[in-house]
Amino acid sequence: MICSLITSFLLQTRRAEVKLAVSMVEHNVPFAVADHFSPLLKECFKDSPTAQSFKAARTKMSCIINEAVAPPFRKELVMKMRTNPFTLITDGSNYTGREKMNPLTVRVCDSDLSKVVHRFLDMCPTSGPNCGTAEVIYKKMDEAMQKNAIPWRNCVSLSVDNAPVNTGAKNSIASRAHQEHGSIYIHGCPCHIIHNTAKQAGQAFLEVCGFDPEDLAVDVGYWFKGSTNRRKGYLTEFCELHGSEYMEMLMHVSVRWLSLEKCLTRILQQYEPLASYFKSLNDKQPRFRRLVEAFSDSITEVYLLFFQATFPVFSTFNLLLQREKSSIFLLHDEMRGFIRKLLSKFLKPAALQHRELHEICFKEPSNQLPGEKLVIGFTTRVTHNRLLEAGAITPQQVQRFQKAAVAFLERAWEYPLT
Repeated sequence: MICSLITSFLLQTRRAEVKLAVSMVEHNVPFAVADHFSPLLKECFKDSPTAQSFKAARTKMSCIINEAVAPPFRKELVMKMRTNPFTLITDGSNYTGREKMNPLTVRVCDSDLSKVVHRFLDMCPTSGPNCGTAEVIYKKMDEAMQKNAIPWRNCVSLSVDNAPVNTGAKNSIASRAHQEHGSIYIHGCPCHIIHNTAKQAGQAFLEVCGFDPEDLAVDVGYWFKGSTNRRKGYLTEFCELHGSEYMEMLMHVSVRWLSLEKCLTRILQQYEPLASYFKSLNDKQPRFRRLVEAFSDSITEVYLLFFQATFPVFSTFNLLLQREKSSIFLLHDEMRGFIRKLLSKFLKPAALQHRELHEICFKEPSNQLPGEKLVIGFTTRVTHNRLLEAGAITPQQVQRFQKAAVAFLERAWEYPLT
C-alpha cells in the first residue's frame, strides 16, 4: 500500500515535470528559465505535495525533451517518411561558434490528423572551414536519411533558399539530391525572391539617381545606435522644436525581410527634426557628412516617400507567403496580381488590357505613362509638387527622379522572371 502511494505520488510529480517541459518547447521558452521553477512553485503552492517535490532545472528539462519525449515522436515521423511522400526543408544558421546548425525539417501527411504537418528531423551540425559548402551540408543530410533508413525516392521536393550553394546547377545541394532521385522538385524560397526583387529594383534606382535607401537607413541607424545622450538629446530638442514626438531610430539589417520599409517610415516620421539636426550640427565623421548631404537635399524626401509608397506592394505579397496556413491555391493569382500592380504604376491601362503578362511590351515608350502621370503615391506627388513650386528642387531633379522610378519598376518586373 505504501509502495503504491509512493509510486502514484512520483507519477504525479513526473507528469508535472514532463508537461512543463513540453509546454516550454511549444512556446519556445529557453530552458534557462526552468532554473527558477522549483523554488517558485514551492513558494506559490506550499500546500501541494507535487509542487514541493518538483525538481527540474535546465539540465533535467533538456534530458526530458531529448531523451524521453523526442525519441517516440522521431520514431513516428521516421515511420511515416518510410512509407509516404514528403518534402525536406533546410536552412543554415549564422556561424557563431564551433558548429554551424543546418536544421532539417519535414512536411509529410499525417493520416491520424488528416493533414500535412511540419516536423523536425535532425539538426545536421557541420564544423570546420568547409562547414558551409554543399558537399559537407548534403553529407550530413544524407547521413540523417541513411541513419533512419528513409528512402530518397519518397522525397518529392526539397525546399531551400536561393543561394548558389543550395540551388546551383552544379556542385550544390540540389544537384546532389537529383543524383539520388532525379524527380525531386527544388523549391526556392519565394519570400527570398521577393526580397531580392525589391533589392535589385533599388539598385536600378541607385544607378539612375545615385540614391540608395539602404545606405541612408543604415547610416541613420548606426549614427544613433548606442550613441551618447548628446546625440539623442540634441535630436529630442529638435523634435520639440518641430512639435513632433521623439522616436528611436530603427536598425536596418539587409538580410531581414521587410525591415527597410519600417526603417524608412520611421525616418519620414522624424524627417524635419532629422534634417534640422544634421544641418545644424557639425561633425567630421564620414557618416555624419553623408547624412548632412542627404538631408540638405530636398529631393531626398521625395525619394523616401516614393519607396514608402512602393514597398507595400512587396511586403504585402511577402507576408502572404509567410503565413502559417497553406496558400498554394492562392499563389498563381497573387503572383499575377503582384506583377500587374507593379506594371500599373508606370504603364498605360491600354497596354495592360486583354494581354497576358508575357505579351506586355513594358519597355515600349508609347506604352509607358508620362513622368507626371506615374503612380508614385499621393503624398509623394503632393510633396514633389510643393517642393518644385517652392524652388527647393529643380526640373532636372524631377526628370531624374521620374527616370529612376521607371527604372525601379522595370527592374522589379524583370528580375523575378529571369
